[in-house]
Amino acid sequence: MSITLLRFAPGLTDRVGDWLRANLAPRRARVALAALAFTLAIAGLAALDSGDREIRRQLTQEQLLAARLGQVGATDLWHQRRAESDQWRLQAEGRLWEAETDGLAQANFQSWIAEQAKQTGIRLTDIRTSINTPANNPLKLRQISAQLTGRFEAEGFFKLLETVTTHDRLVVVERLEIQIAPVPHFEMVLGAFLRPAPKT
Repeated sequence: MSITLLRFAPGLTDRVGDWLRANLAPRRARVALAALAFTLAIAGLAALDSGDREIRRQLTQEQLLAARLGQVGATDLWHQRRAESDQWRLQAEGRLWEAETDGLAQANFQSWIAEQAKQTGIRLTDIRTSINTPANNPLKLRQISAQLTGRFEAEGFFKLLETVTTHDRLVVVERLEIQIAPVPHFEMVLGAFLRPAPKT
């Protein structure tokens, strides 16, 4: 380990001392230096005070948040929310369609659509159904779609839409196209979800 000592030129410290005595001798210089030191001290204290206030504010917010979390955890709110969400889930699952096989599901869905169209006075020219099983599906739901084409008659068509949207089972209009010329007709895709039939 080596220690290096700084050596100043001979007489440098004497010259610095003489300069300080000469420049600080006037009263104005001393007052200005004192004012500068006072200003720097005040600025430093203000910065410390501002930082302290910010830390106290953050600490107060965190204490309030912790107190709220403690109050929520001490109540039965989470159990209530769980019970409500379970009830909503059961209601939603109750509106899904059921079928033991894909073929039976397609036949039932097509038959229901044909019956609703007949009751509302709509003449369908074609119904095509398909089933898709989405990936990552813990409930094992299958999506069934039906593509309908038929002659467009405003009154009967709106009755059909009302019947579809107010049905007990969940049915969604995925796509709808209406053409007025040359012959009024429509194309519509209806979708629904199937869940496995309960085991008996």
